[in-house]
Amino acid sequence: MIDGLSIPPQPLTRRSVQLPTIPRKAVTVIGVRRSGKTAYRWHCRADRLAAGAPRESLLMLGLEDDRLAGIQAADLAWLTEEYFSLHPHYRDQRTVTFFLDAIQTVSGWEEFARRLIDTERIDLFLSSSSAKLLSREVATSMRGRALEVSIYPFSSRKALRHVGDEPVKAWDRLPKATRSKLDHQLRRYLGRGRVP
Repeated sequence: MIDGLSIPPQPLTRRSVQLPTIPRKAVTVIGVRRSGKTAYRWHCRADRLAAGAPRESLLMLGLEDDRLAGIQAADLAWLTEEYFSLHPHYRDQRTVTFFLDAIQTVSGWEEFARRLIDTERIDLFLSSSSAKLLSREVATSMRGRALEVSIYPFSSRKALRHVGDEPVKAWDRLPKATRSKLDHQLRRYLGRGRVP
């Protein structure tokens, strides 16, 4: 858990996804494998850090970690208690954020997640990264207590942003050489695919 609190923000290509804020609702980050769900969670964490949230109030936890093999919902409850024993000044005083990846690996996670958003001051981000449970099923399992944020593979413009070639002007205002370079990048994008 300490690792999940101390990891610095990662420099990743920013997504254009708006996140509504609704109290007592989890955020389920859905999308196909390798579409950028983890990167999106890193952006959300970086935004909260930039807004003044202390690093220790933002827990990033990947539940596919081999050290957590066999974890059950009761263990997640213990994890929550352990977090608040490390940071007792946050409990009921300040909202903290838990980013839980690969939630599908924990049997009984649904009841844990619903109880957490009902009884604690925790903003909860959930995602699934396995064929065992489709990411959309994570949102469905929350029975109306979650907002869905869909992450799609890179568009052509996002692929250009990722490599630092995103145009700043309209196509018809770009020099011919730049248009040719962008056309070449588009062909590479179409040939390689949309996954970053």
